[in-house]
Amino acid sequence: MNELIKELKNAKTPQDLDNIKSKWLGKKSEIKAQMDALRNLPADQRAATGAKINALRVQYENAIEGAKSELANKLVNEKLANDSFDMTLPGVGTKSGALHTVSIIEEKCINAMRRLGFVVATGPDIEDPKYNFDLLDIAEHHPARDMQDTFWIKKDKKLLRTHTTSVQSRYMMDLKGDESKLPIYIVSPGRVYRNEALDAMHLAAFHQFEGLMVGSGIKISELKGTIEFILKEIYGDDIKIRFKPKYYPYTEPSIGADILTARGWVTIVGAGMVSPKVMRNFGFDPSRISGLAFGFGTSRLAGEFTGATMRELYGMDLRVFKKLKGE
Repeated sequence: MNELIKELKNAKTPQDLDNIKSKWLGKKSEIKAQMDALRNLPADQRAATGAKINALRVQYENAIEGAKSELANKLVNEKLANDSFDMTLPGVGTKSGALHTVSIIEEKCINAMRRLGFVVATGPDIEDPKYNFDLLDIAEHHPARDMQDTFWIKKDKKLLRTHTTSVQSRYMMDLKGDESKLPIYIVSPGRVYRNEALDAMHLAAFHQFEGLMVGSGIKISELKGTIEFILKEIYGDDIKIRFKPKYYPYTEPSIGADILTARGWVTIVGAGMVSPKVMRNFGFDPSRISGLAFGFGTSRLAGEFTGATMRELYGMDLRVFKKLKGE
């Protein structure tokens, strides 16, 4: 025991103590050999001899653990003595994160639509032309299909979706023309991709928020009311809104919604009544079933709401976001 204590006092590192423990208590230690030799003793001597060996083993373990505790405290005290850190100073807090501006606007839109009975529908970012173009009556010669507007994956004959209307196509086709499943109220938020020239207001990837209502007797007045409701939820009741005629391949008639900003009137929403041809593509009779559709540029909404450009919104520069929050 005295030899063990001497070795423990000379230990300088935790590794030294581990080596000592292995020597005195390990598989090749003397105490392990004594335990193994018990089988050779007469039966009436094993219990007493085993008890002595176990008592010695406990003493060794306690001595080693005590040395470990002393060495750990010694190393901590030495580090503190040589450290210039003042432990009496108050701690430095870490600022918590926050939702991105686009995510906040998206949540505002979703919460507003839920109050009108809409549910969220999602779909893949890598899409089949059938859902992104064909079912929506966007012909093969339409400019939107060009490489200048679309990121094509030629190997798989697929593309990065150019709008979340593709989610609506998938949802409607899943109904298989069953009118008993109508009416439906869905919104499809998400990231979209277009091969556009990059500038302060345009990026190759941005976010949209689209909605679709399909059923019997749906009117354009409901479309205008829905758009006004969402914009007022985001900007407040005093926001000035105007509607104007527009053209989209998959709606007839089509309208656009502008809001009045410090820069003048800015188009925020594209919308319209689902065209009869598209409704037939979805498997429904347009003489009995009608629908309305609308699409917001969620990124554009966030930009107008905060005054940030598209590049600032997606640049991930914390200085910009602090400025937007007024920090």
